[in-house]
Amino acid sequence: MARKVFISFLGGTNYQYCDYWKDGKSFGDVRFIQEATLNYLNVNQNWKSDDLALILLTKGAESSNWIDNGQKDREGNIAIDVRTQSTLEGLSTRLKRFKIKTDSINNLPDGNDETEIWTIFERVFERIEANDELYFDITHGFRYLPMLVLVLCSYSKFLKNITVKNITYGNFEVARDLGHGLIVDLLPLTQLQDWTYAAGQYLDSGNVNKLVEMSHNKYPTFAQNLKDAIADFHACRGISIIESYNLKEIKSIMATMDTSDIPPLKFIFEKVKSDFDKFNDADIQNVKNGYESAKWCYNNQLYQQAITILIETVITDICISEKLDWKRRKHRDIASNALFIVSKSTPENGWKIVTDTKDSDKYTNEYLERMNTSPESCESISENEKYKGKYFEDLSLYRQLVKSKRVSELVELSTMIKDVRDDIDHAGMRDNAKSFMEIEDSLYNIFTMLNTIL
Repeated sequence: MARKVFISFLGGTNYQYCDYWKDGKSFGDVRFIQEATLNYLNVNQNWKSDDLALILLTKGAESSNWIDNGQKDREGNIAIDVRTQSTLEGLSTRLKRFKIKTDSINNLPDGNDETEIWTIFERVFERIEANDELYFDITHGFRYLPMLVLVLCSYSKFLKNITVKNITYGNFEVARDLGHGLIVDLLPLTQLQDWTYAAGQYLDSGNVNKLVEMSHNKYPTFAQNLKDAIADFHACRGISIIESYNLKEIKSIMATMDTSDIPPLKFIFEKVKSDFDKFNDADIQNVKNGYESAKWCYNNQLYQQAITILIETVITDICISEKLDWKRRKHRDIASNALFIVSKSTPENGWKIVTDTKDSDKYTNEYLERMNTSPESCESISENEKYKGKYFEDLSLYRQLVKSKRVSELVELSTMIKDVRDDIDHAGMRDNAKSFMEIEDSLYNIFTMLNTIL
């Protein structure tokens, strides 16, 4: 189990009593906000005996408020508690009412310059253990304290895998108007910082892991669809990309996300959504999304995925344009071969379908018999009688695609793609392998041409 650690700075002021409230409930009419906050956290019920309250002390705070009888009146005498008419208890004594360990970091500098601030930072960080759950109170201390805590949180998350569970501030001043103080929850500020980092990581590099992790509890459906959509890009799942189910769901969910608890989060999600707005969600199958996913991979330097998705999308584009079954392997092979035929200007008698097929496999028995007995009569036989049905059907598709306008539009692009794809897929283990810079230049030219075609 992770250790829970409450961390709070203690000041040197002679604090006055204040009844601190949160969510319509009082958590203590006390001098020290730390007591009210620990009541709010319900540490006596929910924390273990080896969890910790860690109080950060300068010399002045230690002598004035950590130990008993530290405060003095104007005459220099020990100050008297206005309610009990006894001497004042220090925070160390008050914390003994809680069933957790208490400790302090003593002799902290005042933080008057950068060196002292770094000293405070390092001394607090060294007391944090791996996987701790941290609860911060930033009511007292210096004006730079909120900044220090936010940076410390990020630093500790990275190096020690901690979790920030709570950041609060005790607002004493509002008691003049409300009749009681308020415990203010500042955790959404650090959460917004985490959301900003996660979204930035995705938009900068395509790494969606942190954004999925953060969305898992609050927006579980979005998290799953986002994870699946990006996984489709990374793993080149062409059918899923063209059918676009996850992309549609993401755009639909993001249009109605509730961010009322952290209002600025709305604009972060709008920024993330803009990355998906280029994808089309209108049709059941949309070849545009194949091209857009290839561009997404290219922009995020996933070059192998980019080039693989792109060539398969070109083939899909041709199949859909020519009303073939784009999911059927045979039709995809014909479309791919048609691109090769056109790129090489290969005559029909040099097509693979012609050269790789034995006469007995493609000609009808009647035609073969006529060839042997009366070859002159073969000239009157129509093609659909001359060829076996399945062979003639395939040959007709080849002829159709070789003459296709869409093939002619995409043939130059596909030739460029295949050259780079072969180099990448074979890890450059071939003659005249490209350098990385040459690959980047080729990809730039490919995607520039793609934008022109689209």
